[in-house]
Amino acid sequence: MRSRAQKPHKPLRALGVDLGGTRIKVGVVDEQGRLSNLKKFSTRVDLGREALIRRIIRIIQRSLSEDADPQNPPAAIGLGAAGMIDLRKGVVLLSPNFPDWQQIPLARLVSEQTGLPTFLDNDANAITYGEKWVGAGIDMNNFACLTLGTGVGSGLMLGGRLWYGSQGSGPEIGHMTIHPKGRRCLCGNRGCLETLASAGWLVKMATKKRGTNPLAFINPLRKNRMAFTSKDLYLQALQGDPFCRDLFENLGEALGIAIANLIHILSLEGVVLGGGLSRAATIFLPSLEKEFKKRLTLVPPEKIKIRLSRLQEKGGVLGAAGIALERLNKG
Repeated sequence: MRSRAQKPHKPLRALGVDLGGTRIKVGVVDEQGRLSNLKKFSTRVDLGREALIRRIIRIIQRSLSEDADPQNPPAAIGLGAAGMIDLRKGVVLLSPNFPDWQQIPLARLVSEQTGLPTFLDNDANAITYGEKWVGAGIDMNNFACLTLGTGVGSGLMLGGRLWYGSQGSGPEIGHMTIHPKGRRCLCGNRGCLETLASAGWLVKMATKKRGTNPLAFINPLRKNRMAFTSKDLYLQALQGDPFCRDLFENLGEALGIAIANLIHILSLEGVVLGGGLSRAATIFLPSLEKEFKKRLTLVPPEKIKIRLSRLQEKGGVLGAAGIALERLNKG
């Protein structure tokens, strides 16, 4: 008697959702880390808490309904959001991206509307997971991931697993003190890494400078704009503007100090740098490496891997989906 041919196994898939303050990114990811149907939407924080939550749910429902493989629909949803997260309950305790969010049971709300198991994690943890799974950290079991954006997000992979710590939300490397008498950070401390190595703070410093010399470092084509971005500063730095180059060189020095501290404390194999500001690495990496080598006194610097993200804007979606698939498999 002939045995029936078994149908090929279809890999589990999950919908990954990266909840940024400016954009929401959504995509479907399978067990091999293959991403499909990546989409981006404006976040619209201005809508207010209730309307924004409804918008997020509508985006998720739309993404599920437009999935390209209806024969193998996503089995779970993974959410990544900035801020303090209660992983067990799937609750956003507070978030810098959504100031009016407190104690929001986001995983439950999404699950109730979609019928799918939903898992919530910090966005930097999701990015770190993604880099370990299919990115620049794939060959490292002990590394830090720093996301240089509006702030400085961070995640730790120790022993091949995400490290959450006793507070349950992972590290806050962006609030490591670099200059004790430095600028006052939004967290209340002075001289945090975030005040030296984030896009938000670069723009603040440049805005303050523009008040005294408005044409010193702004591209003449944009001089009439009321606001500018870190990308504008990067382009000016590429053109040799001394003020902008100093901004990025100081950023590199601060990162060099912070990374050396991390290596001394945790004996990491390396660090992955991501986030939009990491695209300016051609300018700040030389000063980072110089400061890192000067500060790292107990480990040969050549043994430490300092890498740029391979995933960039896809990292949060990939990582959130990967975390969801892992937790789903664990039951």
